[in-house]
Amino acid sequence: MSKESLDKAADRSLRVVSLSRANSFSGTMSHESRKHEELKAHVRIIAASHFLPFSVAVSEATPEEPYQWTVSRRSGHTAMYAGIRSLSEHPNTECTQLGWIGYFKDRDGQERACDSLSTESRANIVEALKPFDAVPVFMDEDIANGHYEGYSKQILWPLLHYMSWDDSRRMDPVWWSCYNKANQTFASAISAIYNEGDIVWVHDYHLLLLPEIFHQLKPAATVGLFLHAPFPSSELFRSLPNRKEILNGMLGSTSIGFQTYSYARHFLSSCTRVLGLESTPTGIDNRGSIVSIGVFPIGIDAKSVQARRALPSVQAKMKTMREMFANKRIIVGRDRMDEVAGIKQKLEAFEKLLETCPEWQNNVVLIQVTQPGQNRKPKLEAKISELVTSINSNYGSLEFMPVMYHNTFLDTDEYMALLNIADLCLITVIRDGMNTGSLEFVVCQEDKHSPLILSEFTGTAGSVSGAIQINPWDYLGVAQAIDTALRMGPEEKKVRYTEMYNH
Repeated sequence: MSKESLDKAADRSLRVVSLSRANSFSGTMSHESRKHEELKAHVRIIAASHFLPFSVAVSEATPEEPYQWTVSRRSGHTAMYAGIRSLSEHPNTECTQLGWIGYFKDRDGQERACDSLSTESRANIVEALKPFDAVPVFMDEDIANGHYEGYSKQILWPLLHYMSWDDSRRMDPVWWSCYNKANQTFASAISAIYNEGDIVWVHDYHLLLLPEIFHQLKPAATVGLFLHAPFPSSELFRSLPNRKEILNGMLGSTSIGFQTYSYARHFLSSCTRVLGLESTPTGIDNRGSIVSIGVFPIGIDAKSVQARRALPSVQAKMKTMREMFANKRIIVGRDRMDEVAGIKQKLEAFEKLLETCPEWQNNVVLIQVTQPGQNRKPKLEAKISELVTSINSNYGSLEFMPVMYHNTFLDTDEYMALLNIADLCLITVIRDGMNTGSLEFVVCQEDKHSPLILSEFTGTAGSVSGAIQINPWDYLGVAQAIDTALRMGPEEKKVRYTEMYNH
């Protein structure tokens, strides 16, 4: 197939992932989303993600099996779940969410695997989730752990974030088997509820084999895949032993979406170099089947953030925090506890600021909130605690500590309050997809217009032009950027804020 015909065919291919822009930061809807909104026929989208956005707990009314269940929202992945929820706002669109139910909480609040549940208790979970248009996937605990904690987190996640593993001996062959089985389980679960004309929308690196497996079951189905994580250069991706299987799994899709053009370009290059496939910037000829490639930066639910920041409970916390940090400039950071979050780099740069700009000593505070990950990282946690202690010992006093470090999940009202009162938001990740925390900060700064310092290694850096972009490894450069941001005048703040808000 010629390059020209491939381009035209790819352009005609359905870009289901474009629906992710329905909750874009600026509140506008992309051209592709508008086309879907104008559909006259009703369409159902089955959105498959590793976790359901819900968790279940045993109802107090049922002390023994078969249990009844209470349903609550799961924390994390807010941008992805908001994007999926936004599909239901389209008048002709129905959205069913499908994912692993994870662990349940017993009556004592302890997490338990679903393996031990009776058939009746599992059936009751299915019924409890129906009002939420959610379908649970059940997996054996060993397969679930090998899939998520093993292959997804120990192999794929580091690779996608440009962190090559030490050597291949770390790869337990059981992990790959569990990854396969988990993707097959998802394919079977989708097949059980699939009707002709449905669109299947697969999310992220946990389910990269799913499109091809499902394609074998339903060859005529339309399948979209959206990768929320970065995609590394072909030079790095080619080091993955299962590289061909992963690429072929992804190419079972009708359309594949990425956060940035560079991630899409890296994927295309990998398909060419590993599989020998012909491609253009908008599509791949997968042995006669055209796979559309698109770039769709994910956004946030801006209206929801605006409504939340205006709540009386948030306003009360803002008042308390202003009194607590009176006459201090406030720098805010919130990151997940992992190596790519750049927390160590942030602390090193903040210490450099206090060292090189002594006028900020006792006048600025860094409030760093770190969310625990799925796996404990004792070495990283120890290093961060050591840095915090060192900074506070050298530049603090009994009355004031320049770093307030919270290694815990933060209440949403407190988080919103922090974003509202901050004089600066500091993001120093060393590799990230789209950093939605930066977008939440901009929404919350509608009145104050505080600046944003953003790592150039985030996917967001290419679109949030009003931010001060930094190299997180350049500690002195970051320190100078902090100094510049804290001294910035109101006119420049407003200009930069307008650029960020309208991106």
